[in-house]
Amino acid sequence: MANFQTHLNVGILVSAAATLSLHVAGFSTQSQLPTLFVLGVAGSLLPDIDLERSKPTGLLFNVLGVALAFAITLPLTGRFVPQALIALWTLVFLATRYGVLKVFSSLTVHRGVWHSWLAIATVTLATTDLAYWVWEHAPERAWIAGFMVSIGYLTHLVLDELYSVDLFNARIKRSFGTALKPISLKYPWSTITMAAALVALISVAPPITELLQQLHLDPRATLAEWEATLHQGAHWIGGYLKDGLNRLSVDSR
Repeated sequence: MANFQTHLNVGILVSAAATLSLHVAGFSTQSQLPTLFVLGVAGSLLPDIDLERSKPTGLLFNVLGVALAFAITLPLTGRFVPQALIALWTLVFLATRYGVLKVFSSLTVHRGVWHSWLAIATVTLATTDLAYWVWEHAPERAWIAGFMVSIGYLTHLVLDELYSVDLFNARIKRSFGTALKPISLKYPWSTITMAAALVALISVAPPITELLQQLHLDPRATLAEWEATLHQGAHWIGGYLKDGLNRLSVDSR
């Protein structure tokens, strides 16, 4: 698989291209560009969260530990002495950074469910819901935030698959197919758990209709066009087969 520096460099390039494309297309303002860029880069490193000693995992749990420590101690300001708050902050941070990380690592396997299409969808919806419910962004902005994370995440998985092909020796490594898979059949309980989480995230997701309108997409019209195309195709195939059978019957006479 690609190393951390390669994932970071490619993630930066892809995120920059995607961010600028969204801005040129009118889907983001100039002030939103840095945030979208950071989300894309973060997404490109996120799949390696299932590696206990990886740099992305350490960084993620550092940020998570700090966020939880402040979330717990700030409401208690003024009710306890500073020394107690400092001790509580430190305890929460260490418990998250090392304790939660240890438990999480024991429940995950590298190239398991976190390297799958299911993980892309789950992380995308989690980011979208977070942007909508916690950061209080408008629905279309929340979906764009999720889209940037998904672009980065997909970039990571595609890069891992490309590194599974040895072009110089014309061979495919055993790791091929383990990064970009729909689900993880090897670890069914992890897949079921993540699928359940995805369903829960979908149930509270913001409406996507405004974004589809900006994209000039109408789901009902699109489905109607697909249905008409399939009907025409089936009619054409049926007519072709009927003509073929008629010719065969004439020739047999």
